[in-house]
Amino acid sequence: MNNFWDLVRFEFKKILQRKVFWVSVLICFGIIAMTVFTSISGGSFWHKAGNDISQFEAMKQDKSTILSHQGYITTELVSEAIRSNREMISNDDNYLINEFGKHLKEDAYIQYILPYESIVNLINVVYTDDLDWLSMDAFRLTSVESDNVIDTLTPDSVKDFDTDLKEFAKSMVLRKEGLSAAEIAKNMDLIDQIKTPLYNDYFGGYQAYINNSKGLALTALFLILILIAPLFSNEYEEKTEQIILCTKNGKRSLCKAKLFVALTISLLSSMLIMGIGWLSFLLLYGFEGANVNIQVINPGCTYPITLLEACQIHLISVMIASVLFGALITFLSAKVRKRTTSVVIIGTLVTIIPMFIWVPLRASRVIYNVLKLFPVNSVTFGFDMCFVDVFGKLFESYKFTWAVSALLVVLFFYMAGCSFKKHQVT
Repeated sequence: MNNFWDLVRFEFKKILQRKVFWVSVLICFGIIAMTVFTSISGGSFWHKAGNDISQFEAMKQDKSTILSHQGYITTELVSEAIRSNREMISNDDNYLINEFGKHLKEDAYIQYILPYESIVNLINVVYTDDLDWLSMDAFRLTSVESDNVIDTLTPDSVKDFDTDLKEFAKSMVLRKEGLSAAEIAKNMDLIDQIKTPLYNDYFGGYQAYINNSKGLALTALFLILILIAPLFSNEYEEKTEQIILCTKNGKRSLCKAKLFVALTISLLSSMLIMGIGWLSFLLLYGFEGANVNIQVINPGCTYPITLLEACQIHLISVMIASVLFGALITFLSAKVRKRTTSVVIIGTLVTIIPMFIWVPLRASRVIYNVLKLFPVNSVTFGFDMCFVDVFGKLFESYKFTWAVSALLVVLFFYMAGCSFKKHQVT
């Protein structure tokens, strides 16, 4: 039984016959379904408050209102949003005033703010006086000031929005501690490459994917862990490794087949879970938003890319992180000469513990970069301002992670093969 593809089919058949396979797959699809469902059921859709309709119908009405102002965010459109806001705040009938304070009515928000929602969010961030009030929520950079900046502006306050946006992004770079002079210069150059005026569209599907992408990625890692953990350790548990030793070319051929299966499972798990999740969000919210500049969500981002390009980069990052995680679990499965449960526990700890460890860039660049290699960190949606210097040339952080991960995958697979072969002759 030394035919490679026969062995591959045999290994896949063993995986498919395990009850844990179907249980794990059902759990993963359940998590995807729940994630998509809660994104619509838990959302704040303004039409819901004023009408006796479902959250889904409210989302569609919100989408229709937002699409009425899709297009390029010109200085004139920004001024129009400010005028609409000034008209709203000038009329107290648009507010509910009680002992708890002054609250904007739902119908007023729908009329004056919702058509310009993304633009209003940009104005409140770009023209903020105190950058310390800015906060990151998922990938969105928002202002957490109690008073909206737009309330203090007049249409004449905005002379050149494109220039103001880029100056704001540059100020965010200068506030980032730990960047070298070369990194600052590269970020400034990237900002100058941002195509303006920014293009705006309804991007509910992309935003929902971004907000839930880490949960989907962790689900993929969970599936990889459960499926790959028994790959070698099951041979030890069932005492079959000595039989393999007696077969012609058994250890070499079977080892290659197992490594191929591990690689395939890692890729397919990440592609299917992330792909199904992303497609589900787009089918639910709509496919609009692919060409929206990423700065519409995060005006402090220095990368001149669209939401579609950002999501594609993230998807590749998740796939590479999944393969690296799968290679690590394969090595543990071959190395840990105990029950499969031990491999699952160790793999879980490797996934969870780095979630609670983070070292700022200014403290230690080496540790900062090493921590980003852990799957739980490398699947986080984001684009770092720091770069990796290789012989005087700066590379984007995610490209560095891809390259190092590829080398580690080869190393872990090699060590897994050596561990399994060595175990058979001891």
